[in-house]
Amino acid sequence: MSETPPGPPPPGPLPLHEEKPVPTWTRDFVRALGVSLFGALFFTFFIWLASTGLMVSNNFDIIEADAMWMGICAAGLAFFFPFLFMEHKRPDDGFRREGLIPLILLGVVASAVIVSLVALVWPFFLGVRAVPGTVAAELNADPASFFLVLLFFIGGMAWSTCMMMPMMIGGYKVALWLLLPYLGFAFLIFFAGVQVFENPPSLLVTMIWVAVALSGLAVLTALAALRNVIDKPKPQMTASERDAAYQGYLADRRRRGLTNENPLPGIDGPQQPPRR
Repeated sequence: MSETPPGPPPPGPLPLHEEKPVPTWTRDFVRALGVSLFGALFFTFFIWLASTGLMVSNNFDIIEADAMWMGICAAGLAFFFPFLFMEHKRPDDGFRREGLIPLILLGVVASAVIVSLVALVWPFFLGVRAVPGTVAAELNADPASFFLVLLFFIGGMAWSTCMMMPMMIGGYKVALWLLLPYLGFAFLIFFAGVQVFENPPSLLVTMIWVAVALSGLAVLTALAALRNVIDKPKPQMTASERDAAYQGYLADRRRRGLTNENPLPGIDGPQQPPRR
């Protein structure tokens, strides 16, 4: 019985999905600031569009550029901030395992400053709808109003990241546990945004938002420190270890006769001609 020539070894196992390499800390930080600037300009466009009278709701009611709309846009910026870090193709989902604490803290504060500076143009779009004395009308003229808005962005971005980060790195079980609190936070942040912009700044409200911002940054620091505890890093094999494991896999197949190098009788060997 003639044996078939040995064929090439089977290819190694293919990855389930392609993963991006983890970029540098500077790249992550610059990306967060750049996307924050883009988001601020994006919501500024919506405020301008509402000021033209061309923006309508689902019921075809005209959305006016007033303090309420400014508060909703500001809350949207704070609520969607943690999505800037999310990258599903990365092994760390965008929340890096090393250097996360300075990245997340500096990212929140610097992004809040950028968004607050862009928001200085918002009162110009209100026109006659601006109520004198409110934060929405005095944002670019009153330092107290600007400081209150800055605290709102810092606190909102920090607490929004505190809610989203465990859901991303902890898997679906953690996400299910935090789903209802996350929905409740969404209601609170939009309600708070409207209240901040529709009312004049006061010492009491400012102190409340100082506490919200500082507590949010403190909790965010603790969560970032526990990042590798919530999602333990998986052991990574080096190239030599992967090659050794694959060679062992091939040797085991040869030992059991599962390759063409040792053909199985009646399967890999020549077939008998059919009887006539």
